[in-house]
Amino acid sequence: MRILMRNTVFKTGALAGLFLCLLALGGVFPGTTASVHAITASEVQTEADLKQFVEEAVDEYYINKIIKETCDFSKIPKLDPFQDQIPDLSTLTVEEIKPLIKLFSTVQLTRADIDENEACNFDLPFHQVFGREDGDWKSGSVYLFVIDDQGEMLFSGVDQSIEGVELVAEDEGGRDVPGLIIGEARSPSSNGIVEYCWDDPDVPDDEIVDSNGNSIPGKAPGDSWKTSYVINPFVYLGAAALSPSPGIIFGSGIYPKTGNPPPGCDGDGMAGDGDDMDDGDDMDDMDDMDDMGDTAGETKAVSGGGCAIVAGSDNAPRGTMFNLLLIVSALFFTISFRRRAIDRQNGVRS
Repeated sequence: MRILMRNTVFKTGALAGLFLCLLALGGVFPGTTASVHAITASEVQTEADLKQFVEEAVDEYYINKIIKETCDFSKIPKLDPFQDQIPDLSTLTVEEIKPLIKLFSTVQLTRADIDENEACNFDLPFHQVFGREDGDWKSGSVYLFVIDDQGEMLFSGVDQSIEGVELVAEDEGGRDVPGLIIGEARSPSSNGIVEYCWDDPDVPDDEIVDSNGNSIPGKAPGDSWKTSYVINPFVYLGAAALSPSPGIIFGSGIYPKTGNPPPGCDGDGMAGDGDDMDDGDDMDDMDDMDDMGDTAGETKAVSGGGCAIVAGSDNAPRGTMFNLLLIVSALFFTISFRRRAIDRQNGVRS
């Protein structure tokens, strides 16, 4: 019995010692200052900025808001041996609190322990922290997004209508956008960076829409080149044991203006690769021709390389015959001209 008690005391003492070491390493003792919010959305220009921006968003939400303002660790029995060492969280900086999170994994504290004892409020709405208006967390084309690992959009800093919806989006290069994001967050292979085609809020003509101007189900909303940084916030904080199910993914992106974009990210708003079109004007001409048949009996002239082609529902046969006559005449002229040129070379006069 004495041996058992001695072992228990030893383990508790060891964990308490580890706890104090973590506090010391994290700078919890007086004299340390740190700011959670060192970069704003308007300052994000590079991948390094993007990484800092997203990680600071995680710090802001989970540490500055949830842990500092809603958590009461005195309600958790597992932390009873350390209550004397836990300082007043409201007085600490984000960097000072991070060692505490690492301690949670050490004592095998789980999300269930926290939820069961109502020690923290993990249901704090994302929009209450980050908002949707331009400010520190959104500026122009830089904004935050949060999805779960099943593809449901939990927060969009630019489009509230897609929140609560499972994101199914294939971009113009054939890439499964939510699949890229979830895969990189689960098993980072590119340091959290993913590239795909998406709608740039600052580019007016990059939207992928149908003929009525509506988004196309299953398609990415635009074809501008987007580079995003995505992370699992609990892995980043070193508290994987607290990760809820389904997992949460934080991310944000920039729209590079130079470099080599992934295939399909042309930023011209045209669905498909456009191989059969010389430029966007050809597509506009085709749309105009489609519109001609909408009104019966109406005749319109469409410019096509200097030739006016008559189109209309009531004179379509005449227009077709006239066009055929022009083609035959052009072929006859070409053949006749070529034959005369050959005759001249052979000394034959016509």
